[in-house]
Amino acid sequence: MFDLIIRNAQLHQADQTDIAIKDGIITKIAPKIAGTAEQEIDAAGNLTLPAFINGQLHACKSYWRRLLKTLPAEVQNLPRFEAASKVKELYTAENVFERVDEAMQLAVSNGTCAIRLFGDVDDASGTRAIEGLLAIKQKYSPFMTVQVVAFPQDGFAHPKTAGLMHDAMKMGADIVGGIPWIESNDQGHIDRCFELAREFDADLHFVCDDGLDWRLQSLEKVAATTIKTGWHGRVSATQCAALASYKSKFAWPIIWDVKEAGMTIFSNSHVSLIATDFDESRFPWPRGITRIPDLLKAEVPVACAQDDIDNWFYPFGRNDMLEVASFMAHNGRFAWHGDVDQVLPMVTSVPAKALGIKDYGLSVGSSADIVVINAADWHSAVQFQPAKRFVILKGQLAAESQRSTSIYL
Repeated sequence: MFDLIIRNAQLHQADQTDIAIKDGIITKIAPKIAGTAEQEIDAAGNLTLPAFINGQLHACKSYWRRLLKTLPAEVQNLPRFEAASKVKELYTAENVFERVDEAMQLAVSNGTCAIRLFGDVDDASGTRAIEGLLAIKQKYSPFMTVQVVAFPQDGFAHPKTAGLMHDAMKMGADIVGGIPWIESNDQGHIDRCFELAREFDADLHFVCDDGLDWRLQSLEKVAATTIKTGWHGRVSATQCAALASYKSKFAWPIIWDVKEAGMTIFSNSHVSLIATDFDESRFPWPRGITRIPDLLKAEVPVACAQDDIDNWFYPFGRNDMLEVASFMAHNGRFAWHGDVDQVLPMVTSVPAKALGIKDYGLSVGSSADIVVINAADWHSAVQFQPAKRFVILKGQLAAESQRSTSIYL
């Protein structure tokens, strides 16, 4: 007897099938499974996929306006990057947990089974964001993969930051984050991050070159350092927009280094649609997406992620990877001749590999992390953004939703 059977599931580019689950594992996939189960779900011919992966969310910043509203009017009226530091001073482990818990509920309802949460580590907030995110991990890890990233958002300029980053890793953060492009000594920033990663045997996730300017070269240096240190396959980089501003003869050697380093590139195209007005000390250049077609041509893994939810970088976001996929289809121009199919791995198998999830997928022996979308196929799902009819995490029904519309004409 099985624990759960999903009937009439429409797999991507395949036939309808039944999926049987036992002890949180997919144990049988067949056109018609004759056995019984404690619970059955009728997918009714709707698209059935492995649950989504969100490989980057600056989680501690989520819903920042709630904290901003508690500050005096003169602070609320400051440019948002100036106000941000005042908001961070209000961080407690408890309010970080509360805000991120709401974002995690969105992730579950929208069919996400794994998420990488960035927590700022700096003089303004210390390690309070990390403390809150570790509590989130404890709550959700029984049925989701949750990774916590210690992220030096303002660089290592403040004398306490290096020590705070070390403290964050000792507390239990999983990943060393970095943002070398904001510092004049970007290589020094990179080296600090790699030293910390070696000490804690941790993977790294950098935000690189978040501006369309050829003078930004941190991606090149991260790739070279990854090769030099032998950290192959353990480094991700996000944004990397400057790569798109290089002439091809300069861009391609970097792309090949990225491939040699085994890096995964995250390009969060929705955030890039809203230019960020940095002041002069933070580079006043517009944003944009990286050379996604060239990276794919070189067989570099490319993913996309939510990145932000209602913070001073990006004011929207529903923690919905189907919505993120739609933005990538638009901004990356994956529109014609079935190109939208290239976006599906960006929110499923590619970030799953980057996060080191071994038992991911829709196959016998995989963890039963599944989303049933109220659409006939992937193109329709991206186009119409329908309900995630059923979300199964570790073999258990975690969420279900259904939209109803009545038209009276």
